Amino acid sequence: MSAKKSVSVSNPKAESTLSGVSIGLNDFEALDRSLAEVSELITKLSPKTTFEKSLTNIVGVLSKHVQLLAHHCSSMSGAVDSVEAEIAKTDQYSRRNNVVVLGLDYKKETETHDSLTGTVAEELSTSGVRVSPSDFSACHRNGTRVKTIAQKGKQIKLPPSVTVRFYNSHKKDQVMTNYKNYSNGKPKPVRVVQSLNNHYQSLKSSISNFCKERNVGVSWIHWRSSSSGLCIKVDGGTILSRVHSMADFTRQFDKLDL
Repeated sequence: MSAKKSVSVSNPKAESTLSGVSIGLNDFEALDRSLAEVSELITKLSPKTTFEKSLTNIVGVLSKHVQLLAHHCSSMSGAVDSVEAEIAKTDQYSRRNNVVVLGLDYKKETETHDSLTGTVAEELSTSGVRVSPSDFSACHRNGTRVKTIAQKGKQIKLPPSVTVRFYNSHKKDQVMTNYKNYSNGKPKPVRVVQSLNNHYQSLKSSISNFCKERNVGVSWIHWRSSSSGLCIKVDGGTILSRVHSMADFTRQFDKLDL
């Protein structure tokens, strides 16, 4: 929302200029600049009348209030960011027992819930950890559409992923630790990853892009716990942990000898 106000003064040129001053009520910086412009114009008029002198005082008072509001707004913004970070941590903690299975073959016509849980349990058991459907409190496909993408000149079909929720976090952690997503340095057709909310998924992507732009190799990025957040293993075997934001990551990254 914005408002414009024309100030009638004895100088026609100044009146024309003042009428074009736009005060953005939701933009403290723009408002402060507008008030500064108004104050400068009034100063150039060498105010003599009571009205002009009063106007000069009012602009000065408004400018101080705007600066104070901007300061409070900045403080509130920091508080909001802190609250959002805590909400993201809590939400992600609620997913601690959830994993997402990528690339699992999908036969829409014949797949049932029982057949899906059986297939998932069989696949996760290849980690060396014995898994059965009774270990899952939930197991479902994330949609029914099979996507087709072009990759290295080939058409690759991507079946909808599967979200699995374990009853026991210890067993889930065992599977995640032992399941191999890569074979001979190449991604396997089926991979298992931690379920991440939007905050941590976006953060993971940002960290990957950050390292890629700087030619820094990343072995893996995993969410470990609500306190550890994302953990990142970079070139040289160094593991960065307690990463809940890009600021957390860059603060540790800048200390690395790469």
